[in-house]
Amino acid sequence: MDSKQCDYNLSDNFLPPKFGDSDTIHIAFILVDQFSLFALACISEPLRVANRLSGQHLFEFSFVTDTGKPATASNGMAIDADYRIDTCPDAYQTFIVVSGFDPYEHASHELYAELRRLAANGYSLGGVDTGAQLLIKAGVMSGQRTTMHWEAASSFKEGHPTVQVVPERFLIEDNRISSSGGLSSLDMMLNIIWASHSYELAADVAEQFMYHRILGANESQRMKLRNRLMTTNRKLIKAVSLMEDNLTSNLSIREIAEKALVSQRELERLFAKELNTTPKKYYRKLRLEHARQLLHQTELSVLEVSLACGFSSAAYLSAIYKDEFGIQPSKDRGLLHTP
Repeated sequence: MDSKQCDYNLSDNFLPPKFGDSDTIHIAFILVDQFSLFALACISEPLRVANRLSGQHLFEFSFVTDTGKPATASNGMAIDADYRIDTCPDAYQTFIVVSGFDPYEHASHELYAELRRLAANGYSLGGVDTGAQLLIKAGVMSGQRTTMHWEAASSFKEGHPTVQVVPERFLIEDNRISSSGGLSSLDMMLNIIWASHSYELAADVAEQFMYHRILGANESQRMKLRNRLMTTNRKLIKAVSLMEDNLTSNLSIREIAEKALVSQRELERLFAKELNTTPKKYYRKLRLEHARQLLHQTELSVLEVSLACGFSSAAYLSAIYKDEFGIQPSKDRGLLHTP
């Protein structure tokens, strides 16, 4: 191990990807319109910096699209495509899909067909941000695990119960790559640099970004509850944790208080003092936000969503949903397209 310090053993937490036989690792990033420019920077810039710091051409990456035409990021910036997917040079053995919000709306039939072709020919495939959802929609993740952003994971599992979605920050298994979004994509690429070359090079790249710790795949996606709530009160943290873990079962406030080892009256006081709300309102807001995710990311009916979020009826959900978000749930749907 190099002289620099690391927080975990790579071999215990990471399976190196299979990139082909070339000394230079070739990766093609498939850009889907409205892709996240932040996600693209997190997966491409570490490779550029690794080349510069090493003084070698360790990585070659290109931007590709299903049409060969430029793709537009979510901020309106257009990125030129180096190749159309099917004209990418043979040296490219790994293709990673980069997409953004409402990925199904912007993915074409041609893209799904290309992903199936690549899978059938043994290429490594990956997805960052919402890219894994497109791989699943294309049918190239059968029997394999994937990860995605914590906010999308629960609603995605509701609509795709046979898909094994895991909470890892990133995942590389059996020629499939996925990251949960945000900075997890940077962690994934730093781990790839480490696995492919050395920890020292990965650490040097991280330092260029003033990134002080390379996180492993098993690190939590979310900030710890005490930091999110800005409290150290263990009983309050336990109560909120119970709410977040039971968005579908609608526990009573009395049950939550009992499980948190606090009286209901004391729980009411804690929520008022620390969060400026009541336990009932806080819990209902969590379930309404979960309902909104299901409406945006699945094809479940309003009735199915209401039941999945512990509400008694579609009518009741519609009433409180409009009070919270100013729109009826039936009109607040994402656009899902079947390939």
